Amino acid sequence: MTTDAVGACPGCGRSPGEDGRHHQRRLAAIARAASSVADAASLSVTLDVVAREVMQATHIAAVQILRVEQGSMRVAGKAGFTDADDFAERLEECRQLGARLVFVEAFERTERIVVLHRKAAVLADPRWAPLHVIMGAPEWDSFVAVPLVVRGRAVGVLNAYYSPGEDPGDETLEFLDAMADQAATAVDSADLLARSRLEAQLEERARLARELHDSVVQQVFSMRMHAKALRAQVGAATPEQVRGVADELLGLAQNALADLRGLVLQLHPLELAGRDLVAAVRTLAESVQAASGVRIEISGGELPPLPTELQDDAYRVVQEALNNVVKHAQATSAVVTLRAGGGRLMVEVRDDGVGLAGEPRPQALGLVSMRERAQRWSGTMEIGNTTGGCRVSVRMTMPADGRR
Repeated sequence: MTTDAVGACPGCGRSPGEDGRHHQRRLAAIARAASSVADAASLSVTLDVVAREVMQATHIAAVQILRVEQGSMRVAGKAGFTDADDFAERLEECRQLGARLVFVEAFERTERIVVLHRKAAVLADPRWAPLHVIMGAPEWDSFVAVPLVVRGRAVGVLNAYYSPGEDPGDETLEFLDAMADQAATAVDSADLLARSRLEAQLEERARLARELHDSVVQQVFSMRMHAKALRAQVGAATPEQVRGVADELLGLAQNALADLRGLVLQLHPLELAGRDLVAAVRTLAESVQAASGVRIEISGGELPPLPTELQDDAYRVVQEALNNVVKHAQATSAVVTLRAGGGRLMVEVRDDGVGLAGEPRPQALGLVSMRERAQRWSGTMEIGNTTGGCRVSVRMTMPADGRR
């Protein structure tokens, strides 16, 4: 954007000093948006932050960030607009009426599109009637649609509604491109996280299926064979022989029942433990100790009331850590510590095994699962060797009101 002889911005009356301050605000907005993309656990929260930063750093009246999934668009972040839960439905009505959807064109062409004085045309067009109230609320004039592009593909679009008298200039357009990049990164990260969670769920299902087959199914099959043998011996076998087969059946039935209880506990730990984290972890420790021979101690003080979702995530962290102890650590004992303080729940599992041979693989499903559960509560996960073993430490933020 050029300046006139006295140094003011043509058409806007801003001095070079004001332009410099706007530039600084835009740079700060990009930095804050990048930080929110890295830290926020919720995509909708992140995109709302990006939308607000765009509004606060520029002369823009409203912002929408639309995400495209399976061919349909939905509002994933916004600022300056009133809440409209049925926006997507109204937008589809406009499309069916033949309205020109500029942001769809920007998405399909993966190119930024600028339309000056767009509001008047939208409000005068009957094909936009289903959205006249929503689109007419903010004070805006010109319109810019910037596609969200990541790794060469569009995943959404950022719509910027400029205040009257503010035509889109090169600097603000470049700023919108940068903020669209942040939004695209957030969408891509959310997609990757969803896929990794799905892979972890599929891996967990496969593990449960293997355990069912290797333990319960085999034991029930053996019980069937013993029952057949017992039936064949009725009338010919001695009471001692019958008693021996019956004892075998009883032992197999008890083992199968214990294995089934262990698997059910893994699926619904807190329901069986009365929604108490310490009790659920204690029951888990007893089950793991009985099955593996690894001595497990539970340490820590009394915990305050916690949301069920937080308890479940903490329980799963302990479950995965103990599973790793049994499978890889060659340990004889482990200590599980549960402690609350400073607004955080601390979960630690320490063993006396051989420790890590090298750096843990960051893409390992078990580590990914524990890290994601910590990040879901704005927390952290650390793993490393200690004197005589390995330690997994997870910290999760406890909601102040007891809810997530």
